[in-house]
Amino acid sequence: MKEQYQEIRSKLLDGSITAISIDTCIFTRAGYQLDKGIFKQLEQFKGNSFRLVFSEVTLKEVLGHIKKHADEEQTRLLTALRGVAKYWTISQETQLKVTKELLNELDPKALSKELLTGFVKRCGAEIIEAKSTVDITDLLKSYFETIPPFESSGNKKAEFPDAITLLSLDSWAKKEGAALLLVTRDKGCIQYCEQTQNIFTISDLRTALTLIQERDSHCGKLCESIDQLIANGNYPNIINAIETEIANDIWSIDWIPDANAAYYFEPEMQDIEVKNVSFASPNGLAELQPVDFSTDKLVAQASVNVDIKAHCDFTFSTKDWIDKDMICIGSSEAVAEDQIELDVLLTFVNLDSDAPELESIELVPARRDIDFGTVEPDYGDENPYDEDY
Repeated sequence: MKEQYQEIRSKLLDGSITAISIDTCIFTRAGYQLDKGIFKQLEQFKGNSFRLVFSEVTLKEVLGHIKKHADEEQTRLLTALRGVAKYWTISQETQLKVTKELLNELDPKALSKELLTGFVKRCGAEIIEAKSTVDITDLLKSYFETIPPFESSGNKKAEFPDAITLLSLDSWAKKEGAALLLVTRDKGCIQYCEQTQNIFTISDLRTALTLIQERDSHCGKLCESIDQLIANGNYPNIINAIETEIANDIWSIDWIPDANAAYYFEPEMQDIEVKNVSFASPNGLAELQPVDFSTDKLVAQASVNVDIKAHCDFTFSTKDWIDKDMICIGSSEAVAEDQIELDVLLTFVNLDSDAPELESIELVPARRDIDFGTVEPDYGDENPYDEDY
């Protein structure tokens, strides 16, 4: 067990394992309490580069179990109310009112769906569909040849959900080119995972989360190390490279021109010139934040201040109160200079070297407003009210 723990820890720290999944049996041990205890801690994965994934089969099993328990508890409640009513002479109307208030007018099916949907959303979990990841030939071969997770003893048909789940996770991991950590205590699942290089198993969810937090800490330290290297001048051309990338990809930003005018206007952006770029942090450091981490590759995000000069054409119109049409009354070009904060992704490789190599830079698409101040039609030397105009 100690060797297995160290292997998993090593693969988490070197970026080989990039996702976690949780088997149905772990939900069962936790009593399906999705909004408290250890399962509450899974909310850390929303927005985290480390991914939380579930086979749709696992979630459907959990949904079914929650519904079953909710059904049983609802029956107990109704039975108890009827028993109390015999001695306290509580009307059926009052019993119905109490039931609605306690159950929030949700039946077991609606309740289970609401609980599970909220859980998946809060955790930012990804759902793997069986139809796009399971090869039916592999599934049938495992069944008829009694290959794990199918076992020679017991009801093999009951093991189909586990088989579909594992084949889905295995296929997903192969496609992503990374390994996955599965939290399970099921012997058949563990035996299957021992035969693949894509899934590693661990029996305790709390231990798994501790290891993942250590991995996140490792990523943070990598970013701090590269931050210091940038501050020490090890990447002398990094700002120029970022400025070039932003200038080349400036229209991946959705620019929204804003202005004040006495007339209705239609703006049309013409040009965005990048004048200068600097890191946005007050101390001038990159302050890299880890976004993705896989074997010998780190993707980190940095915020930069970008000084721009923007050109925009404005076409003005007003309403003809006789014909009730909008009529054009002129146009003008406006120029605005501003400082905009944007995010860039920096990919570093050769992480074991003294100075990891900056492999690529990518501008993160975003939406930004530009204020052009007060604008009005430009008539030049023409008088728009002249008869010949």
